[in-house]
Amino acid sequence: MASKICQSKSDLTKRDFRAMIFILLKLQKTRVEIYESLQEHFPDLAPFLSTVERWYREFIHGNFVLEDAPRSGRPNISHNEENVNEMLDLITKDLHITYA
Repeated sequence: MASKICQSKSDLTKRDFRAMIFILLKLQKTRVEIYESLQEHFPDLAPFLSTVERWYREFIHGNFVLEDAPRSGRPNISHNEENVNEMLDLITKDLHITYA
């Protein structure tokens, strides 16, 4: 899957920064050098030093996955087509019900 080219610096994602950390690690930069480089080029967007250190460790230990690991708990999006239709049916049947 081809990724889109960022139109501006603000389009950068966590995945983009993780990829940069990985590349700089492969260029034999230290954790602090990587952090300073990201801060220099992306002062308002760059991850904290502790984040750079965590991903540096992950890459050193062989975890090369750039995406977040799945998490348990409530999903980020609790609405879907089915839930929306059920809510609309309830509101339509009883006008005293609100959706808020």
